[in-house]
Amino acid sequence: MGHDAVAIIPVRVGSQRLPGKALLAESGQPLFLHTWERAVAAQSFTACYVATDSDEVAAAAEAAGAPVLRTSPACQTGSERCAEGAATLGPEVGFVVDIQGDWPEVAPEDLDALVETLRAGGVPTATLAAALPEDDAFANPNVVKVVRGRSGDALYFSRAPIPHGAAADRRLRHIGVYAFTRSALASIPSLPSSGLAETESLEQLRFLENGLAMRVLDATSTPWGIETREDYDAFLARLRARSQH
Repeated sequence: MGHDAVAIIPVRVGSQRLPGKALLAESGQPLFLHTWERAVAAQSFTACYVATDSDEVAAAAEAAGAPVLRTSPACQTGSERCAEGAATLGPEVGFVVDIQGDWPEVAPEDLDALVETLRAGGVPTATLAAALPEDDAFANPNVVKVVRGRSGDALYFSRAPIPHGAAADRRLRHIGVYAFTRSALASIPSLPSSGLAETESLEQLRFLENGLAMRVLDATSTPWGIETREDYDAFLARLRARSQH
């Protein structure tokens, strides 16, 4: 297996909750390019790609200098899109971090920590989580919750408030980033599903259903995913606030 790590931002235009969100550009550039810039700012990657089946996304990426992996419209999930894109890269690539394009504020140092975890061996995949003290976010199905075992690996992810009755300091929300060894990522498209991933609309449950262990690291920052128009407006407000400092 190679030693290089790359980042891949899978981008599709068809979003149910916020149509065309990947290309929303009220910040001055399309949403997914903010995510790509966070990957570029990390120390661990020899390259940072955008994987898409959209001509419009590909054109916007190339205009910004982001290399593009063209993928099939048949890809059902971001990880399948990353797997298809990664298959075209050379054997020197041993690790791939799949950063969902609607996480524009993920911390570069947290991406580095994911790569370090996989380099240390012992787990095929890893992801990030942040504290979830807010009761309204805990109840919100657009905020994905994760329960972690004593090993540090994920037990379950859900849109439901889990664990039920948990004190505010025991709750974790998932951050939409997945690090894979090359072989683990290559296995994703052929993994069967018992329906949990479809029921919750959470692709990572397919990994867990098939016994693929996923280490859950504590993020140093608290990024939020962009699921709704309100999320995007809040992101724009945070950008404005940062630019004024």
